[in-house]
Amino acid sequence: MTAAATEASSSASATPATPAPRGARARFLVVHDELELRLKLADIVRECWPQATVDTCTQAAARGTSAERNEPYQAMLAVIDFAAPATETSGPMDAVQKLREQAGVVPFVVIASGGDERWAVRTMREGVADYWPLHALNAADLGVALREAVRAQTARRERRPSGGSESVFEVPGYRLVKRIAQSTRAIVYLAHSEQLPQPVALKIQPIRAAEAVSSGDRERFLRECQLLSKLNNRAVADVYDYGVTDRCFYLAMEYFPCGSLRERLRNPLTQEESFNYTLQLAVALKVLHKSGVFHRDLKPSNLMLTEDNRLVLIDFGLARSSVLRIDVTSPNERVGTPYYMSPEQIEGHEPDERCDLYSLGVVLFEMLAGAVPYAGHTVREILDQHRTAAIPQLPERAARYQPLVTRLLAKSPADRFASADQLIEAMKELTPAAPAG
Repeated sequence: MTAAATEASSSASATPATPAPRGARARFLVVHDELELRLKLADIVRECWPQATVDTCTQAAARGTSAERNEPYQAMLAVIDFAAPATETSGPMDAVQKLREQAGVVPFVVIASGGDERWAVRTMREGVADYWPLHALNAADLGVALREAVRAQTARRERRPSGGSESVFEVPGYRLVKRIAQSTRAIVYLAHSEQLPQPVALKIQPIRAAEAVSSGDRERFLRECQLLSKLNNRAVADVYDYGVTDRCFYLAMEYFPCGSLRERLRNPLTQEESFNYTLQLAVALKVLHKSGVFHRDLKPSNLMLTEDNRLVLIDFGLARSSVLRIDVTSPNERVGTPYYMSPEQIEGHEPDERCDLYSLGVVLFEMLAGAVPYAGHTVREILDQHRTAAIPQLPERAARYQPLVTRLLAKSPADRFASADQLIEAMKELTPAAPAG
């Protein structure tokens, strides 16, 4: 745990928070480059506002979006390191100014690390809503400030003229049926295509400002969609169509009415099902990796089930490098992602195919044991276990798969399978246990 995260943890716990009104909902964005600290701050916000949706992202991700796309938030909170050495082109106030611009009409709260009264004055002159020293962060007072931000945003939205905002999501050739998923930057609809007999999942990222997307962004999006559409494997979701209109990017994908592995795991799997699902996923990762695509967010909610009980991978690769990326940690992902995150991701290193294999190891363990290998009361506990805790043992009934799990969950990438090919070969040496296992 870093000094900054420790500082946030100790100061925030000093004063109990007064929860928001029962049933009150709000959406906040926490911005910082260090995953552990921003997740800790997200926990503090939830302590103040139990019904809140709290997303998190890096400074680069926050700067890479437009003010219009941040409008769903009631407040943006950013940790700024005022002790960091300034360069000729950037410094703490540069970060404040740029993030304040990206916040737009959304109240912007600065949480200062290493700041003093002079920095506070300069920061408030930039029009920020509030300034808090990190070491004095008080959950109770922060809750009061957030409730005021929510009231201000609600009043502003009530004064705004109503309009058909859904019209910006129109895509020629598709009829939207219903919204099935949403984040701050993209919406997924069940849709009917004029060219296809079956329904599709249509993922849309609106473009609300001309300056928000460059020609390079458009070209990269189209190039990556073209690559993904050529991944011809039954364990990878089909990409039917993609494109760019004046108002949005869109991606039409295979629709899965049977739901995801997350729903399936509500009932125990047999060892045979667990083995077969893992082998399917290994083959899918082999296809992805040989095409230069790394998933980096493998988890049960991204594994869809077909009517013939196959697993199909969705949200692969594209979500990490293209214009359609979702660089925030959404509330559901905040619960799920730390459970499936590799040690090198936690440390901030650039992941490769062995990162996906680690996550697959977590999924395999969960299918066989009925629980994730590492759990805890806080996000920090979970992340620390991924980095330092011993690899847990499977129940005795599934012990025959322990060598696979041990190698997949190795702390060092060098100790894991080097590729999906190696994992597949190792699995060929095993035969799945009887269905009743």
